[in-house]
Amino acid sequence: MDLHAFSAKWFFFYYCITGLLMLGSGGYLILKSHRINNFLQTAAGQEKPPRLLITILKYFALFTLPGLALSFFPFSIIELLFTLWSLLLVYIAGIRLVRWGESRRLIKAQPKQAPDLIQKVGAIMVAVGFSIFLLAYLVITPNPI
Repeated sequence: MDLHAFSAKWFFFYYCITGLLMLGSGGYLILKSHRINNFLQTAAGQEKPPRLLITILKYFALFTLPGLALSFFPFSIIELLFTLWSLLLVYIAGIRLVRWGESRRLIKAQPKQAPDLIQKVGAIMVAVGFSIFLLAYLVITPNPI
C-alpha cells in the first residue's frame, strides 16, 4: 500500500473515531453532569489524580502521535494543525493532572457551579465533534478545498 493512501485512511479513521468520542462524551457530560460532578468531587478527595483520566490521556496521545508523522506524507497543513491541536489538548489536560493538588482545591472550592461548567464543556465537545466530522469529509472528497 502506498504511504499517501495509508495516510488518508489513517486520518479518516482518526477523524471518525475522535469525532465519535467527542460527540459521545460531550453528550454524556451534558446529560450526566451531576454524576460527573460526583466523580470529580470524590476524586478531589484523593491525593493522586484519577487513573481513568490518566489512561484516557495516555491512549489519546498514543493515538495522536502517528498522525503527526503521517501529516507530512503528503504534507497537509490541515492534518498537521489538527494533530498539533490534539497534542495541545493532551498537554493542557496533562498539566492539570500534574498539578493535581491545585486542581483538586479548585474542584472542592466550587462544588455547586461544577455541573454548569461540565455541561458547557460537554456542549463544546459536541460542537468540536461535528467539526471533526467535517474534516473527515474533507479527507474523502476528491477535491478538497
